Amino acid sequence: MKTQQRPQPFVKVIQTEDKLITRKMASERLCVSTRTIDRMVEKGWLEKVFVGASPRFRKHDIDKIVEQVV
Repeated sequence: MKTQQRPQPFVKVIQTEDKLITRKMASERLCVSTRTIDRMVEKGWLEKVFVGASPRFRKHDIDKIVEQVV
């Protein structure tokens, strides 16, 4: 009797030297609410990276937004 293998979930593996930060840290850096961070993701302005089930953001991406505003 064969055991059925479960399909593996799709996981995007990133290789980066960049520091990953939480949604709250990103919102504090940009001086916006966490809901605004979610809207920025929906609009494609920010890319969300998952570490396990936890969403993270590249600090480099946040810093680029800060530079554009200043």
